[in-house]
Amino acid sequence: MRMDRSAPWLHPEHASEDQIWMLWLVRLRWVAICFQCLTLSFSLALFHLPSVVIPCLLALITTLVLANLWAIRILASDASIHKNNLLAQLVLDILVLTLFFVLSGGHTNPFTILYMVHVAMGAVMLGLRLSAALSALAFGCYAITHIWYLPLHLEQHSMSTAALQQIGPLVAFAITTVSITVFILGLSSSLGRRKQQILASRERTERTDRLRSVGTMAAGAAHELNTPLSTIGLRTRRLKRRHVDDQSTRDTEVILEQLARCTRVVEQLLVGAGDPSASGLEQRRLIGLVEEGVRLWSKDKALEVTIEDRSGDAWVELPRVSFIQALINLLENAREAQMEAQTSDAVEVILWTESGRGMVEIRDRGNGLPDDIDQIGTPFYTTKATGTGLGVFVAQAVADGAGGGLSYIPREEGGTVAQWWFPLIPRRST
Repeated sequence: MRMDRSAPWLHPEHASEDQIWMLWLVRLRWVAICFQCLTLSFSLALFHLPSVVIPCLLALITTLVLANLWAIRILASDASIHKNNLLAQLVLDILVLTLFFVLSGGHTNPFTILYMVHVAMGAVMLGLRLSAALSALAFGCYAITHIWYLPLHLEQHSMSTAALQQIGPLVAFAITTVSITVFILGLSSSLGRRKQQILASRERTERTDRLRSVGTMAAGAAHELNTPLSTIGLRTRRLKRRHVDDQSTRDTEVILEQLARCTRVVEQLLVGAGDPSASGLEQRRLIGLVEEGVRLWSKDKALEVTIEDRSGDAWVELPRVSFIQALINLLENAREAQMEAQTSDAVEVILWTESGRGMVEIRDRGNGLPDDIDQIGTPFYTTKATGTGLGVFVAQAVADGAGGGLSYIPREEGGTVAQWWFPLIPRRST
């Protein structure tokens, strides 16, 4: 999955598991680089290392910096990250750490305990085989620090050798403990967010499956009902022409009104609640789609609708017919909510962009959300005496099909805010 190019080392909204591992490698390596720079400054100032060591240690730190920049480039690209990539990064860290220790005291350097950080990271990130290989490498490198190393001359420090030997291991142990703790807690938090994303995706898939089931039912219902509904309408209009008395006229008008309502329900099932892919996807400006839907809805409505566009030149790829039908449903819900609250204030439609998403907000001044708010969007659930329960379901289905979403929140000054969002696409060239 593509990462944010502007800040690839930050936690992305939808990172894969291996991307999360690589992100934490990058973060902890920056910390390690800082500590190594401090250690180098400390060693040069106090232990009088040979001058040849200085460029070698600086080269090792530079190597880590370049490796981190390379890892960031991988995260910012479309390249997939595999376990071998993670293994290569950890192996590089261990080899650089080993050379660093060889040049600064070998096994007598108390910071050799930092090997445990990389072993712990490998155990979490890699499988059994690769983590075992990494542990063997760490053991072998630690053994090397017992054979070849440049000794530290602790006696040249102003503090006593005994004091340095006590302070050094304590500081090393503290750094190692904090590093492992932060790493584990951070990964736990990242994986927790990942789990929530998977659960949300699964829930969205279940809603899509229910949507397809409703679409299948709608196709069958439309096939069976269209002919009898047409026949009923034809015969009712014929009766209306034959019987012109007031009572018969009122009865036939009621029949025709209810017949029209049944027809609208069937059309909603076919066009709105069916699989959004049933109508062709179109690349359109978001404001253009919204204006078209508002224009169609407000033709015979006395209620005013205001549109505030802060989306700029935002483009989306949506099924136009389904989107407009769903927007009309949301506007109708807002109108009916205001009728119940006996207010004639304008319904507000506000558009803006946020984090790669086009936001459409419909604000009303009705009586607010029902107590069973979790049921909103469930097929055939409605709080209206004559509702079908498909309006919000249709809008949710259109958003889910495009990779967006729909949520309802209470409005502070009274009423409800429907937040409807869709992923943006690059501006179409004209």
